[in-house]
Amino acid sequence: MYAVRGTVYIKDGKADRVNLSVFSSDREKRIPVDIDGDFTTQLDWNNNYQFYFSKPGYISKKIDFSTIVPTNINESRLYPYQLLVELFPMFPHADTAFFRNPVAKIKYSDINNDFDYDLNYQLVVKEKVQKLKKDYQSFLKQNISKPVPAKEIVVKNQEVAALRYQKRVETSQKKKIVPVKTAVSRPEKDASNNESNPFGLPPLKALYPNGKSIESYKRKGKVITRIIMKNDNYQKAFYRVKHNWGGLYYFVQESPTYYRSISKYNFEKATKI
Repeated sequence: MYAVRGTVYIKDGKADRVNLSVFSSDREKRIPVDIDGDFTTQLDWNNNYQFYFSKPGYISKKIDFSTIVPTNINESRLYPYQLLVELFPMFPHADTAFFRNPVAKIKYSDINNDFDYDLNYQLVVKEKVQKLKKDYQSFLKQNISKPVPAKEIVVKNQEVAALRYQKRVETSQKKKIVPVKTAVSRPEKDASNNESNPFGLPPLKALYPNGKSIESYKRKGKVITRIIMKNDNYQKAFYRVKHNWGGLYYFVQESPTYYRSISKYNFEKATKI
């Protein structure tokens, strides 16, 4: 079986009352989501699944996941997949019709030798998400000075999250990278409530030296290592998140507001760690 792990992010709130169901052609399986938004499940190989995330007061999301792989692939060499999901708050007149469709489609990629997002589909989703974000921000501005009934305060305080799925991770370098280590340890205030910064880290510096810069940060229950790969005009940031309970996850920052989970293989290949 293939392990899929993930985290559901709730902006300005807790991940309580989050429901996750995984559907296949013949059954539905309810997956527990803990107070930190973490979950894990096991999928059968060569099957199609749909993850359904929901929470009262938020727009539900669906993600299609296919575990079908070529017959020549050694399944035991594929690392568990990590999903990042952020639920959007409901607000009056929100155009949610599109979100009846999956927000992502994941399948095996012959290019990356790993599971990856359908890039063409993600470009369509990104446009819809950005429109919803803009509409929500307009709603907040129009209602910021108006009294809000108590039962609606939680919904009003939510900010729409940025979609974290975009592009494929670049897994090769055109030139040899010369390692340059930079050790950093800053007990700064957790900025995880910033929708463009899910890990709560200080922003990237304006300038990094060519080579590899390594920054390490301690956060509640985990240690986050940020590796910046720089080669002239090329720069890419990678993240390794190690939880105290043993969980180990990897991400690539595709843009200032888009992070994507990647496998350990792709992380090590890109960072040479």
